[in-house]
Amino acid sequence: MNFAIVDLECTSLKSDQGFLLCGGVKPIGKKPYCVTLADAGFVNGRRTIDGKLAIAIRDEVESFDGIITWNGIMFDVPFLNDRLLFHGAKPMRKMFHIDIMYQARQGKSRMTSSRLDWVARKLHVTDKKTDLDIDLWKEAEAEALAHFSNGRSNFDYIIEHCRKDLLVTEQVYEHLKPRVAMIQKR
Repeated sequence: MNFAIVDLECTSLKSDQGFLLCGGVKPIGKKPYCVTLADAGFVNGRRTIDGKLAIAIRDEVESFDGIITWNGIMFDVPFLNDRLLFHGAKPMRKMFHIDIMYQARQGKSRMTSSRLDWVARKLHVTDKKTDLDIDLWKEAEAEALAHFSNGRSNFDYIIEHCRKDLLVTEQVYEHLKPRVAMIQKR
């Protein structure tokens, strides 16, 4: 089966308040890449800006048999499906989904935290997540809303953050995959 690590970067944790900046994809054992708002093209308006991007991410993700995420069951997939719904597009098809975060919690672990950066540090993975703060996110959002007419340094940092998340998630997955007892189609 052909699986890929998938991660979204968005301007809010709420799909009706924010929009997609990019969708990262890393086929297992291959290089990561991001489908971005800058690549897909803009739709005018804050509420509609990511219409083409949502469809492009869905289509890219659906080229795989299944996905591996960190908190994708509760965040990435519902956020993407909501954004698709808001744009009148069909949701992501049901596919095999391993949410590796659940292998670091819910009775399978007693670690202090199930945050990706915490688990990655405890497992001594070689790649590290990048630091982010709310101001950087808001600046990236402003750059996107201005269609990058004033630059895109914060947006580019978010893209790099997504790429690093993909690398870290794959390494954590390699450590935790012996805990995976079943793969569900979601």
